[in-house]
Amino acid sequence: MPWPGKLDKSIAICKLCRAAIKYSGSTTNLSTHISRHHAAEANIDNASAAPSSTNMPPLENRDITQFIHQPQFSSNSARARRISTFVARFIALDLRPYSVVENDGFCDLVNELEPRYKIPRRQHFSEKRIPKLYIKTKDDLKERLLRAERVAITTDAWTSCATDSYVTITVHYVTSDWELESHVLQTRVFNESHTGKNIGALLKEACVEWNIADKDPALVTDNARNMIVAGVEAEMSPHLMCFAHTLNLAAQKAFRVSNAARVLGKVKKVVGFFYRNTTGADLLKQKQQQMALPGHTLINDVPTRWNSSHDMLERFLEQQPAIFATLMSRELRKGEDVSTLNENDLCNAEDMVKVMAPVKVITTVMCEDEQPTISMMAPLRAKLKKHFQATTEDTGLIREMKKVFLDDFEKRYTQVEDLLCIASALDPRFKSLPFLSDHDTERIFMCISDEATALHNKKAEETDKESHPSPMQEDPAHGDADNSPVEVQEEPRDGPPPCKKKKSTALDQLFGETYEVRTIGRSSRERANEEIQRYRERNLLPLNGSPLEWWRAQVDLPLLSAITKRYLCIPATSVAAERVFSTAGDIISSQRSDT
Repeated sequence: MPWPGKLDKSIAICKLCRAAIKYSGSTTNLSTHISRHHAAEANIDNASAAPSSTNMPPLENRDITQFIHQPQFSSNSARARRISTFVARFIALDLRPYSVVENDGFCDLVNELEPRYKIPRRQHFSEKRIPKLYIKTKDDLKERLLRAERVAITTDAWTSCATDSYVTITVHYVTSDWELESHVLQTRVFNESHTGKNIGALLKEACVEWNIADKDPALVTDNARNMIVAGVEAEMSPHLMCFAHTLNLAAQKAFRVSNAARVLGKVKKVVGFFYRNTTGADLLKQKQQQMALPGHTLINDVPTRWNSSHDMLERFLEQQPAIFATLMSRELRKGEDVSTLNENDLCNAEDMVKVMAPVKVITTVMCEDEQPTISMMAPLRAKLKKHFQATTEDTGLIREMKKVFLDDFEKRYTQVEDLLCIASALDPRFKSLPFLSDHDTERIFMCISDEATALHNKKAEETDKESHPSPMQEDPAHGDADNSPVEVQEEPRDGPPPCKKKKSTALDQLFGETYEVRTIGRSSRERANEEIQRYRERNLLPLNGSPLEWWRAQVDLPLLSAITKRYLCIPATSVAAERVFSTAGDIISSQRSDT
């Protein structure tokens, strides 16, 4: 007899007549029962078990589950709850609408994988599963943030096509295992006016909600005036301006130089013609094949992003032979003079692409999420300043573009130069600081020593307060010492618990006060300087190396490690917040309604 509650695998239940058939590992008994009692339903002849004219396979080869009753899972069963949890994870991680659980294709897939599972309705996921998953994920993230040395915040605002305003806040930190983590704390509707005061209040509220107000959060935003005010209102320091946005502003001003704008206008006119004229676009593809050119489409620029103008010029120069051949073809010439570019314009376009190429590469590199980027800002600033210095080989257009770019770029980050240099010094790839003088290099490492010492002393004081609370913080239930039947002796503030008192000797009586035994130890300042010296003596990390992995192995530099986590967690750009809105068109739709 099987145990109560156990599945009896020695008996099979017929789905048609509910009869119990003994099952011993083969399907002989089952096929015999079907042949004798359900021949019509199984579409076979009672006299034989041969396949029918419909090419049905023999019963011995048919799936036994077709004849065994399989009841559906209860909604409260462990298996059903687990599947529902993973469906909720699928909706959340892949940004799927709740209506996906009612789509025919998804329902067929789930039914094929587990026929006994009945998919709940969309309201079950929108009202129960997803909120429960959010709470669990939020609690887990709060615990991880509590262990972070420091956090950095990025934020940005966006308006949807339905004129709903949203604000996203992301958090960045370095874990105890030296992994750079980034998370979206919230993306919420923000109907208030986008003033600096309102955004600052929102940032403060988010820090309190996520218990990171005491993590000395740094802030990274774009260069908008309201964001600058928001940083002051939120009392977040340092407040860095997005490096990618700064480059975008300077590059846009360089492209607005009169001759550069004229060349861009002519190229944009040609590109726009091929976007509007389907015949011209088809002829262009034919010319590309004839000239063995890449089959790339032309790129039209976006006024708010300078790199799109650079890409438009670069693609135009790549496809120039095919473009001109298409515009000169008889099928297209109807009196409209689209191409007005001359040889000088083409030369200017080539020079513009060449001079702005490093800026495009830097923009791409600085938008990474997996590696620290703040430590690259100081070296890249020095690189750009050198690149945009005018030379005797520059044309008048390039000289003017360089001047406009440099004038706008040099005035940025003047208030945080030391911070950027400290971050570079803590990156083993750039710790030699070749872009600084010897005097400034020594000054930066002195600042690191001061900060490491101050941080160590601060942590020591906090630990001391936790282990030795003041009398006002003690439990009043203990009462006064005079009324307590047990004498309480306070342990020394430093060192192990007191040992058994040794007997006083004659020498102790004679010289005890003069030759008092003291423990000689290094101060936190001395330890910080020693760590800095060891750090500077070690080889530079290759540029393609991972600074976080390098620091993970430096177990003998605890003071510098703590400082490094505080700096390398700060991103150089606010791209993390902007990326949330890049998929907004896929997310904000009627399908995502929870009704």
